[in-house]
Amino acid sequence: MNVTRRDFLKASAALAGALTLKGAGLLQLQKAMAAGEATGVPVIWLQGQSCTGCSVSLLNTIHYMTIDNLLVNTLDLKFHPSVMAAADDLAVGAAEDAREAEGYVLVIEGAIPVGAQGHYCHVWEEQTEGENGEPVTMETAFKDFALHENCICVLAVGTCASYGGIPAGNPNPTIALGVNETLSYLGIPGKDRPTVVNIPGCPSHPDWIVGTVAALLAGNMPELDGEGRPIEFFGEHVHYHCPNRGQGAKAKVLGDPGCLAGLGCNGQQTHADCPIRQWNAATAGGYGVNWCVGARNPCQGCTEPDFPDGMSPFYSVKD
Repeated sequence: MNVTRRDFLKASAALAGALTLKGAGLLQLQKAMAAGEATGVPVIWLQGQSCTGCSVSLLNTIHYMTIDNLLVNTLDLKFHPSVMAAADDLAVGAAEDAREAEGYVLVIEGAIPVGAQGHYCHVWEEQTEGENGEPVTMETAFKDFALHENCICVLAVGTCASYGGIPAGNPNPTIALGVNETLSYLGIPGKDRPTVVNIPGCPSHPDWIVGTVAALLAGNMPELDGEGRPIEFFGEHVHYHCPNRGQGAKAKVLGDPGCLAGLGCNGQQTHADCPIRQWNAATAGGYGVNWCVGARNPCQGCTEPDFPDGMSPFYSVKD
């Protein structure tokens, strides 16, 4: 699908929410768009405690556009530890140079551990005249990039970045936190915090990520729910559109047809459009071919703030 950046911006207008970015953030975004007409808006993508699943999910994007069009025509991905060709000081230098430029979007994938002064997770080593120095923790990198005056907004991609996710599961020995929790831990008052958008999921659906980016590129902040998620994608419970809803038959064992509520399904308390959007789209503009419940598996509630502990046990027999 050959979509130009201009076409993408036009198509994204329908996704824009009612709430605009704060004045400074909107101005920065407009300037970044004007300055980056040929290459797109600068994006710095940092990975903390994660399995890289959200990056893999994004690479499979096709509904709005393919990943090559997204990266070449729409965004200017300055730093991503998994997909960029550069390494070592060249890669770190690219991230630091982008931070000093005017207006960038920061993407956080994975939780941010603050235990042991953050040393449970290192993102790179300090560069001193071409030599490696002390390791830089994810906590330090987050502060350096999220709290910088040039940061337009922060996208917390995946449940780990949004709420802590699996790394923050009991007993959470590394004290893993989501983005907003980390800002609270650091004592950053609300007026000094960057705009944060949570795009949870384990992993996050590529459409949720690209659709949110589309709204931002259109100069708008998506309307968010009480957990900081775009209502466009997380406005209704999974159960509301579940094809098993209202069926008389209830599954007694995994693999049976019928409602899976008796086997531990969390669809009644999970917000996401998985039943409609589904996963693994085969064509541009189309939706996916299957999802967890479609594969006779109970919804595990991976988009919720209390995942995984609050959604466990994932498989259980209920009367």
